[in-house]
Amino acid sequence: MAGQVAGLGDSPPLTYTRTVTVPLNALLLHDKALDAWTWTFGKEPSGKTLRTDRDQGVIEGLARVNFRSEKLALREETMGVIQYRVVVITRAGECRVTVSELTHTGNRGTARGGIHLGLLLRGDRPAKNVKGIGANTGRRIYAEVKAVAEARVLGLLQAFDARLRANAEQ
Repeated sequence: MAGQVAGLGDSPPLTYTRTVTVPLNALLLHDKALDAWTWTFGKEPSGKTLRTDRDQGVIEGLARVNFRSEKLALREETMGVIQYRVVVITRAGECRVTVSELTHTGNRGTARGGIHLGLLLRGDRPAKNVKGIGANTGRRIYAEVKAVAEARVLGLLQAFDARLRANAEQ
């Protein structure tokens, strides 16, 4: 493939999944999951539901994490957002939450343009070389973006789980 470096983009996209078991029927569990969404992912920047289907037990939405590198001072190009997709599937007694399509977009308002890392992968490098920075700097920024995204998403999944369980007891 022209323009692609061997080894880049070989790993699968970063995805987080959590399954919660709650002793409720599918419809009631969907309602409780929608409430948990509102108090977790729905409170994130740009957090919104795209689709809610109570009969099918599906909630789909988007949210984002604001990002600014703490390791590279005075680099406005690293500022940006990590947008992600959330899919909640409820069945009788079970709620599965999947966070996927984590995509970093840099600050487009800078003089040199933003540093866009694109879709976050499980590996230690972006899917393609990043324009405007060296390979080592790119890997450090990429690791920092992934760490920020992981910390935020895992915290939200834990909060979703806790809210869902608390609501189920009411």
